[in-house]
Amino acid sequence: MKRRQTTRFARSSPPPPSTNSTGRTALPAPTRSEAAFERLLAQFDQIEGPLQGHELPELAPIPNQAEEARAFLDDLFSRRRTFVQRDRYATIGDADDFFTKIVGVSFEGRQAVVAGLVADMPLELVREPGNPHDPNAIAVRYGTLQLGYLRRPIAKHLAPNVDAGDRYSASVGSVTGGGQDKHIGVNIHVRRHRVRPTYAHGPAAPSLAGTGVQAIQSALIGEGPLREAQRAVLERLGEGRNTLAVLGTGRGKSFCFQLPAAQRALERGTKTVVFYPLRALANDQYEALKRRLSGFGLRILRANGSIEGDERAQLSIALEDGSWDLMLATPEFASFHQEAFARACNRPQLVVVDEAHHVHESRHRPAYGALGNAIASLGNPQVLALTATAGDAAFREIRRALRVDAWVIDPTVRDNLHVVDARNTTDKLAYLARELDGEGKAIVYCNSRSEATRLAERLRAALGGAVAFYHGTVPAAERAAVEGYFRAGALRVVVATSAFGEGIDLPDIRDVVLYHLNFNLTEFNQQAGRAGRDGRPARIHLLYGETDRRINDYIIARQAPSLTTLRELYRGMRGLTQDGALRTNAEDVARTLELDLVDATTVSAAVRIWEEAGLVETGRDDDGRFTRFVPAQGRVDLTRTTRYAEGLAERESFDRYCALALGADAVTLEALVNRPIYPDRVALSSP
Repeated sequence: MKRRQTTRFARSSPPPPSTNSTGRTALPAPTRSEAAFERLLAQFDQIEGPLQGHELPELAPIPNQAEEARAFLDDLFSRRRTFVQRDRYATIGDADDFFTKIVGVSFEGRQAVVAGLVADMPLELVREPGNPHDPNAIAVRYGTLQLGYLRRPIAKHLAPNVDAGDRYSASVGSVTGGGQDKHIGVNIHVRRHRVRPTYAHGPAAPSLAGTGVQAIQSALIGEGPLREAQRAVLERLGEGRNTLAVLGTGRGKSFCFQLPAAQRALERGTKTVVFYPLRALANDQYEALKRRLSGFGLRILRANGSIEGDERAQLSIALEDGSWDLMLATPEFASFHQEAFARACNRPQLVVVDEAHHVHESRHRPAYGALGNAIASLGNPQVLALTATAGDAAFREIRRALRVDAWVIDPTVRDNLHVVDARNTTDKLAYLARELDGEGKAIVYCNSRSEATRLAERLRAALGGAVAFYHGTVPAAERAAVEGYFRAGALRVVVATSAFGEGIDLPDIRDVVLYHLNFNLTEFNQQAGRAGRDGRPARIHLLYGETDRRINDYIIARQAPSLTTLRELYRGMRGLTQDGALRTNAEDVARTLELDLVDATTVSAAVRIWEEAGLVETGRDDDGRFTRFVPAQGRVDLTRTTRYAEGLAERESFDRYCALALGADAVTLEALVNRPIYPDRVALSSP
């Protein structure tokens, strides 16, 4: 058994109260917004027992809460531009573990030291606040031997966590290079040990009590009772039966796999794979589960062709040694990595197929159509299929392909929801200022961080101060504060990307606005379905239009390049190489080549596709990152790569969704949100 050891995170002696170790003046007194946030944190700390999900107890009144929220928002908006700047490590301070490379290992005779390191060897991370070159410096040591440092942009995000009391441990992941005048490099696995776990529904929470079913359920949905359909699904899974659950939007499909997956991993050490039709959906679920279940120590990974760098290295290691509990994957990824999943260390005991109607519509998604055979090759683990759309033919095909012998149908119609058809509205701001000028809470969904920020600023001026923005690169503490103030009623409107979604289950949303066109039907249903979960009347405003389609087409074309674009880019980038390698970053490549529909995102996607196809090798040495072109072995089929197949699926999914979202009437779209589709003349549940 491999040895894993948690190491102490050392910290240099603290400086005198009046100055820090660099001689600078100590931190000033907290600002008004910081003080307000601290008081909000204190209030959450006073709640006894685990915090609830959508049944969170009412917060005690906070004196001058509106003023405190206003101070927080003033500070939030004053920093709005910093939140949309590109920083590849922007969220690493929120991560519970990650892989990275030690820098500086080629200096001061360290090559001889690192040559003796082996995988899993425990290392010590030492905070150096007095470092004259970087006040955020974090050194990596083996005993008294200095190996190097964490990268400066990573240390910038970790240092505040350490200074707040969190602890980090590290171990050797792999040693690379050596021989033929190549420098030796060291990849390490860093783990975070929080003072207390974060929580999806507030700035802070007491530690979760235990790891039993009730503790997991509390972390996922709170103390509220399960719906009857959810209970029925869990009962059939508990009996070991392959089960199909047909539940409408907002009826708790995700919980039906989250609870048994977490429980089985903690109690039995078994694994669960969840298949999603699109990587964006898997990414949203991944972020939500990491936030909700971080306190349990579950090893949750996502597996798709878009992940890069350290996360990709972590996934590779996990698929080598089985060091994972719950994996959220696209069917394309599994299809192209069948050998890895077939290893004994990786075989799941539960396979979940989300949006299972794609099994029936496999002519559009070949990888979904092949899932039945793929699951059989894994030794026929138990299967849970989830969907809100299963007519007669789909119901039969799902049962046949996935060998389903039990089912549960929730026929609930959410007739409190009303779709307001405002598609192609010219002056969207005037519409929102008019329609949201009331009492109820509202979420306005945008497709980009910058647009969400700009619109929130304009709405704040039009509606008053109780408006905030929310997206994935806003730091976790600020996102949690927005959630807390919104839940408590001190905020009334949140303008957000899809990041404000999974894991944020608020019952009293009176208005949901789809400001831009979604990228697929599932995202449309999920966002629209967050309205009116308390059963009271709620509105879903459709503000998107034909213009949005052109914008989305452009975004998808850049993220999922066509074969023509891939060929042009390949020829262009090869022409920029020196000695067969390219060391220019993606932004500079795009700017130099000036190809249609190509930006830095396109370049990165192309390199990932070529790497899978064996056309390039990527890495990092003492001169920085490189892409090395290698001779092709015969004809190369780029369509047989995960990243290309996922991109093709996203383009096809968007085209099919557009026909419905832009062409169907409001009654049809309302029916898609407020009710499931299930077969005629079939019992609502199997015996």
